[in-house]
Amino acid sequence: MTGRDHEPFAVVFLDVNGTLVPSEPGVPPEAFSLRCFRGLVRRLTSLGVAVGLCSDSPLEQLWEFGVRIGLGTAPEFPVIAENGNVVAVGGAVRVITPFPALPDLRAEVTRTAVAHGLARVGDVAAPEFGGRPPFGREWAFGANRRASASVFGAPDFIRDVRQRVTEWCAENHCDISVGVGPDGSYAGIHPYARVELGKRVALAELAARDPMERTLMVGNSLADWVPGVPGVGCAFVADTAVPQYVRDAAWYVSPKSDLEGVIDVLWHVVRRQPPVRGSV
Repeated sequence: MTGRDHEPFAVVFLDVNGTLVPSEPGVPPEAFSLRCFRGLVRRLTSLGVAVGLCSDSPLEQLWEFGVRIGLGTAPEFPVIAENGNVVAVGGAVRVITPFPALPDLRAEVTRTAVAHGLARVGDVAAPEFGGRPPFGREWAFGANRRASASVFGAPDFIRDVRQRVTEWCAENHCDISVGVGPDGSYAGIHPYARVELGKRVALAELAARDPMERTLMVGNSLADWVPGVPGVGCAFVADTAVPQYVRDAAWYVSPKSDLEGVIDVLWHVVRRQPPVRGSV
């Protein structure tokens, strides 16, 4: 690596699903791994590096999750929420990409649920944040969304939601992306044509605010790939969803997955930081 690739990072953003936690529910991380992760976060913080989260999840859940895994006290650590639509840095919360069609799309989702004969339950958090997904003939919106929508329900309902909201937007000339979870029981609706654009726009805007500081995005998929943005590098945990051309261009790709991969990436970040002035 040459040029700015040798310079230290000022901010590290961590994706959640598929990166810090497995995409599919599984065995909780070992206590030793969590201690290693928290120790690395403390080390990076002492070196002047902010460690935060960048995820499709809502801000409130990410703040709570960040506190639980040891990133600090909310809102001290930076967060990019709702796949880049919402940014919370320095205590200020901003909507990066407004979504004026959101009320109409929520109404379309509700009509689809009525056609399926489903009963709506209260807004829910995702299972990785302690939420209970709807069961049987139930459905729900995701909680705490400011500029996007998430929908939980049976796979046949989610498939129809994707089709209906996509058709509605084609008829009304608005751009959206609809991503469906691995098991088909979740859909995320965002105000841009391609799902990967959200994080890219948010990270590019943050990098432009302070061109002298470099940012590292750590993830597991193309949604975490930010090519051609000055001041932003990308690292990945091991995942078959990362194509070879991205692996070749990334700052670093760990051979390890999930939390172990994040720990590996953070060790590489620590090694490139200059020593704190006055330290021995």
